[in-house]
Amino acid sequence: MGLGECGYGRSAQFQSGVSTSIYLIHIIVPKNSIMDLDTILSDNYTRGESFHSYQIIMVRDDVLRRKKEASPTIRDVAKLAGVSPATVSGVLGGTKSVSAITRQRVEQAIAELGYRPNAVARALRTNTSRTIGFVVPDITNPFYADIAKGVTVRAREFGYGVFLTVADESFEGVTGTAGLLADRRVDGMVFTNVGLDYKMPLRTIEGVPYVLVNRYPEILTADYIGIDNFQGAIDVTEHLLRLGHRRIGFIGGMENSSASKARLDGFRSALNKFGLSWDQNLVAFGHLDYSEAVDIVRELASQGVTAIFAGDDMMALGALEGLTRQGLRVPTDISVVGFDGIWPTALPGINLTTVTQPRIEIGMQAVNLLLDRIQGFDGEPRIQKLPHKLAVRGTTDVPRRSNLPNLEEV
Repeated sequence: MGLGECGYGRSAQFQSGVSTSIYLIHIIVPKNSIMDLDTILSDNYTRGESFHSYQIIMVRDDVLRRKKEASPTIRDVAKLAGVSPATVSGVLGGTKSVSAITRQRVEQAIAELGYRPNAVARALRTNTSRTIGFVVPDITNPFYADIAKGVTVRAREFGYGVFLTVADESFEGVTGTAGLLADRRVDGMVFTNVGLDYKMPLRTIEGVPYVLVNRYPEILTADYIGIDNFQGAIDVTEHLLRLGHRRIGFIGGMENSSASKARLDGFRSALNKFGLSWDQNLVAFGHLDYSEAVDIVRELASQGVTAIFAGDDMMALGALEGLTRQGLRVPTDISVVGFDGIWPTALPGINLTTVTQPRIEIGMQAVNLLLDRIQGFDGEPRIQKLPHKLAVRGTTDVPRRSNLPNLEEV
């Protein structure tokens, strides 16, 4: 199928005779040079040339006309409704008092025309974008996906959209991402990866209110929503201790995470309650990483542990894999518990004992806290902790008798 001669922005004819507009005009050739459309379509263009990659996008002119016709403006809505554009704008923004009949005419005209307001123009005009930034350290972990679902569902209920972005585990990563979101003119931000030593500004960052989820800095600077990680870790550890385990390995998450610290502190507190000393050699940090946990359990198993408490479910899944590779059976040889309650842990082939968090509810409540701030609440930072639950499943059991140095009740 050949193209007739044409230049940039002009029309070409296919063999079918349909008028077509070409609007992307660069082709990349093997030597990384760039040819424009005039070169491509001229007699100097060698049609047998072998290209490394190329892309020419063509759209039929009748489709373009229909697209233009399908993009009504606020003036079109006003004309159909028999009102001024200012009245339509007032109805859309809720800033103009109009009669019920007028509002109904405007809304009917919007529905008939399929009109959608220009979000960028509205943001510039009203200094609000009706969007929220949601920042996570890892989009592959189902824990953050569930929180994102809660954030999105609740935001949509209030007419807000959500920008999801990933920031690395550093203060610079968090603040840099905050700057990018502020440039997008978001109305608020939700962070899930703030470290203990981060010097976060009070209540707003880059002039935008924010809320903390799951983790918070040592000096609380903004509203926080999560669970009682300290008590959750106590519940897990006491479950293992009551089964008879005395030599328990612990795999922590991020050293600079308030959640990881609280879970380690809870683990130690439960051991102390049962009169057991804390063995530093049985503690390692897996940085919430599946692969690291696979390697860590090899060392823990060699230390003679009868149970492993992984500080999150991804590391617990890695621990199960690592133990399987060593020919060890769970829970016959070593019991394993996790933390978070992500969906794979309930699968029949896994059936992991874990602490379940109300992850979707956490996301929804984070938006509630944030909307308070967006709407002007300027009180001191608030802390909300939702209930957790220990789900006892198939990866924990009493230890084998040969592994029990001391089984007396405490």
